[in-house]
Amino acid sequence: MIKETSLCMGCMNDKTYEGPCKLCGYSDSTPCIPTYLTPKTFLAERYIVGKVISYNGEGAVYIGYDTAAGAKVTIKEFMPDTLCSRKKGETEVTVDPSAAALYKTYLSEFIDLNRTLMKLRGISHIQTVLDVFYENNTAYAVFEYINGISLKTYLANSSGEIPWEQAKELFSPFFTTLSLVHSANIIHRGISPSTIFVTDKMELKLTGFAICAARTTGTEIPCEMFAGFAAPEQYMNEINGTWTDVYGVAAVLYRCLTGCTPTEAIARSGGSLMEPMMINRNVPANISAVIMEGLKLSPDERIRTVTEFVDRLFSQPRPAESTPAERQKLTRREQKQRKERAKTIAVLVIAGIVVAAFVVTFVLTLNGTFSGANSSSQPETSEVTAEALTSEPEQTEPADTTSQQSQPQEPEAETFLMPDFSERSYDYEVERYSGTFTFVPTYEYSDRYASGMMFDQSIEAGREVTSGMTVAVKVSKGPSKVALPDYTGKTPDKYISDLNKLNIKYSVKTERSNAAEDGQVFKCSVEIGDLVDVENGQEVVVYCAENYPPTVEENDGTVEPWGTSEGIPVTDEIIVE
Repeated sequence: MIKETSLCMGCMNDKTYEGPCKLCGYSDSTPCIPTYLTPKTFLAERYIVGKVISYNGEGAVYIGYDTAAGAKVTIKEFMPDTLCSRKKGETEVTVDPSAAALYKTYLSEFIDLNRTLMKLRGISHIQTVLDVFYENNTAYAVFEYINGISLKTYLANSSGEIPWEQAKELFSPFFTTLSLVHSANIIHRGISPSTIFVTDKMELKLTGFAICAARTTGTEIPCEMFAGFAAPEQYMNEINGTWTDVYGVAAVLYRCLTGCTPTEAIARSGGSLMEPMMINRNVPANISAVIMEGLKLSPDERIRTVTEFVDRLFSQPRPAESTPAERQKLTRREQKQRKERAKTIAVLVIAGIVVAAFVVTFVLTLNGTFSGANSSSQPETSEVTAEALTSEPEQTEPADTTSQQSQPQEPEAETFLMPDFSERSYDYEVERYSGTFTFVPTYEYSDRYASGMMFDQSIEAGREVTSGMTVAVKVSKGPSKVALPDYTGKTPDKYISDLNKLNIKYSVKTERSNAAEDGQVFKCSVEIGDLVDVENGQEVVVYCAENYPPTVEENDGTVEPWGTSEGIPVTDEIIVE
């Protein structure tokens, strides 16, 4: 049913004039996606459906308006288009008979998930579910409308990263909320900067909850993964749990503190990941270490719960957890202090010897003068005393000691233990040990170590060395074969930047195609995810769309990927046929 309204279907603000909305630019003539509901559709005799905000394998999210409450909402529709369909202009969903049982199973999970979330409506920092209902042979969940922006956009507006002190303030209450969500047996599986929103009150809210099948591979509906934030078990159809969300949270913190998205889990399965503190020196060492523990590829080695993650994250760092550089500095300081103490003691001993010899001589002289003692015994006593007090006779003579002390001394080379450079950033360590070592690098491809990481050194770690020495190191050029990154929705410049980072050779061609917007990449000579032999110079051909405007049947490009929604909303009563 279509309801006449003066509201703009793009932003749900009043619009009493013709033409595009002056606030958001939306026009009623904007093409719609035929699979989903037509704007101005009326649901449950209460909610007006607006434009599609996002969609994934589970269904679509629309901006909406609650006529009873007089407020904006967001509406999620269960609409897995691999299991069902909808004719253009209609509201009823037609289920594929061969997939009826599976559709019913997933539908039930969708309703149960959102009903449980609705019971958590008193918990802050998650998008509140306001209503859940059954209509059009499918189900809908209504969420609160969030006044804010995604964390992804927030970071982009903050020069790409934020300091730990700010992140700590933002995420502390968010962690508590996530722990409560886990207590309700809900696993998100899609925690990322796209599904976390920053409200106008500077609070974080988690959005984008979905059924398990929408966030794991090997299911009957398209899988939605957030590259760099999805845990490896989601790609391998292995058991998910609280540890899966720990990976997502750790990846988000990594992104916030470094400005870099972690390498996709499946792409780094044979390599390593650079620590946050190596990218940003201002990241505390203990925080960096905990984040890396949360990003362990193996769920058995990873921090298992958000509670444990938070406990580790906010615990006071132990003195033993000092950085290698700090430990090196401490060793050097101690060695220098020992040398200075030894020199001081030596001077005192020599001075004591001199004084003692003088006193003994003086006393014996007095005895010889006033007591008339045998003079022949005096030299013997004096000689014996001198031999007993010093092993180097020249040091017993004041004149020689003074002469030695006045002569300039050659500074001794500073000695310390050779650091272990394994799995350390070459650029970072070169800068850190500038003036201490001379590095001679050899670059090699490595399937085990990430690009820029050292993995061998000519002087073994722990050996006593002196400053100024030369150390030869091997530096990884990255894996010899890398997975071709996703090009969906990317311009040639952006995608070529991605290829350059992976050392992938490329050439660019343009073709007429309606598979993507004009100027966007729409295919490559290698399939997304397939391995490219970069060591042997395999070339990838990148194809860009040209001069094919979208038809009214196609997406007009205003639809954003899932997780960039502006909110989602539901009533206390669930109606299921």
